[in-house]
Amino acid sequence: MRRSDAIAQLQADARIYGRCPVCEKDFPLGRALLFYAGALPPEAARTRVEARREDLQARAIALRERRRRASEGAMQKAIDVNVGMILERVAPVCDGFGSAPRDCRPLFDPIDYVVFNGLSLHGEVKSITFVDVKTGAGALTPRQRHIRAAIECGKVEWQEYSIEARP
Repeated sequence: MRRSDAIAQLQADARIYGRCPVCEKDFPLGRALLFYAGALPPEAARTRVEARREDLQARAIALRERRRRASEGAMQKAIDVNVGMILERVAPVCDGFGSAPRDCRPLFDPIDYVVFNGLSLHGEVKSITFVDVKTGAGALTPRQRHIRAAIECGKVEWQEYSIEARP
């Protein structure tokens, strides 16, 4: 049996299926472009291979560009986060902060400051304020939103804890 006859028989038999290596779907071989691998492929096969090669090259270029942009974006994000952390620490001495710097006590996580308003000037606390410093497009985290909601609902308590000293 000649090779061309074998290929013709495979394509003519409706019971014979192939499986696409990309999408893994079965298809009748009659719809496939079959040829003997040892010979020059038909023009239609060469065209498809060249189109696929060009598509893969375009995808590789696009992937390299996405990686480059992601790397630049990650670097800028790291810089923004570090600058934000520095600004959080110096915020109480910045103009417009709204509280006396000496009244501020840093926590930094999950909220940046607890401010004891009036403590440094009057020696007594007029009120207590929780402050979180944001820079740029920074927004409250889900944990910070929960804390804010608890404060706004008055779910704030005082608690003392005594430790017995050992002799």
